[in-house]
Amino acid sequence: MAKSILRDGVYETLRARIIAGQLTPGEALGEERLAAELNVSRTPLREALRKLSEEGFVEYKPFRGARVIQPTPELVREIFLIREALEGVAAREAALHVEAGRLHALRQHLEELRPLVARGEVGDVGDAIHELLFSECHNNKLLQMMSVYLGLVRWFQHLATLVPGRLVQAFREHDSILSALEARDPEWAESVTRAHVRNTLRDLLESLKQKIGAAV
Repeated sequence: MAKSILRDGVYETLRARIIAGQLTPGEALGEERLAAELNVSRTPLREALRKLSEEGFVEYKPFRGARVIQPTPELVREIFLIREALEGVAAREAALHVEAGRLHALRQHLEELRPLVARGEVGDVGDAIHELLFSECHNNKLLQMMSVYLGLVRWFQHLATLVPGRLVQAFREHDSILSALEARDPEWAESVTRAHVRNTLRDLLESLKQKIGAAV
């Protein structure tokens, strides 16, 4: 199944469209329409939809076929609880293993962003730090587990509208994570990373509540 999915690119295409919002929550994923659109047979399409269902992006309902799921506050909380645990451990381990050169480069990057954040000229400030935590934690099993949920995390955040003031606060939180890594303090690194994920969840739930009318 995996070879077929990779060969035709159906899985990657549909996953990317969902995360980017081109396929919206609750949208029907009609096999005939998508097969014609992607110029593939229904076999690789069904395989891709099955994999997306296993990952939590798609649901099947009797007599209705496949649909993009409608994220609920409960689902978002569940995924972010897992993210907090995994990313907290990654931060703890990264503090022990990360190379000085990578910390120096990331500090330079953050300082370049600082005036842009103050002027509201950037949309995201954290990708580089989160990538560093996972690439430097030296734990392949943790990376495998996180990869299962990372797409959902990105999707949920894409669906949300940035809460006023959140960008500046997120920058400060990432600055604290980097400071903890520079200090080689695993407990501090885990603590501030977990706090950052919790704060992100809080604001994400508030934004989704306003955007999709979810009751929290």
